[in-house]
Amino acid sequence: MSRVEEMTTVRVSPAQAMRALVTRVRFTDWMSPSAIVTPLTSAPTLSPGDRFRLDFVGGVSFEYLVETTTDREIVFAFTGPWSGEERWSFIADGDETIVRRVYEVRDGGMLALLAWQTVGRALVLAHFKFELMRFRDVVERTPGARAEIGSRPMQTPVPPAADARSDAFSYPVDEG
Repeated sequence: MSRVEEMTTVRVSPAQAMRALVTRVRFTDWMSPSAIVTPLTSAPTLSPGDRFRLDFVGGVSFEYLVETTTDREIVFAFTGPWSGEERWSFIADGDETIVRRVYEVRDGGMLALLAWQTVGRALVLAHFKFELMRFRDVVERTPGARAEIGSRPMQTPVPPAADARSDAFSYPVDEG
């Protein structure tokens, strides 16, 4: 097993940073121009079971599967010339979020592992540095909504009845 790890900090909440990662239309904003993303599922936001393919200059291609997501982490399994796991973690740190990206190569034939050790590792490390820099710029420039409150739709206030007293509230009040 071989591992590449990089970190950066962003001045947004963990939820904002994670949304930038899992929202499909934002991929091209922060990914390296040498990578082409092809969605293999139609979901606008990645969730477990969703797939996409990354094609790189030179004909190298990897297929990614979203294995799991939590409110602070997403884990991808990938297959291609070599296989493994990519994990993104979002750790709140005061006004900033630490974004940690870990790439672990686990499987591959002898030729694949040789390619990983000679060229692949250096290319992945360069991509990580470049993409995390772009990721930071994108999420800080257009972070999106700060937080989401629950999953319930907003309720509209109930207007007072026409014959109600003038001091009646224009929204429901639970006096119990």
